[in-house]
Amino acid sequence: MTLLARLLQFLRFLEGLLDFFEFLATPLGAIASVGVILYGILAFSGLDSSLSATLAGSATLALSCILTRPKF
Repeated sequence: MTLLARLLQFLRFLEGLLDFFEFLATPLGAIASVGVILYGILAFSGLDSSLSATLAGSATLALSCILTRPKF
């Protein structure tokens, strides 16, 4: 019975993981992941955390404007 409970728990974890990957496939998820990755790269390269956040936010905002541009 415990084996079945653990299998069910693992399947729930996989379902949540697939939902997360599905979110990353949307434009909002892609924008968020680029922002987090860019912030990590900038912070790891030795910049201040506030400067890294500002630069990553600016790049993420520009990407957001490009990806979610309205079509007239």
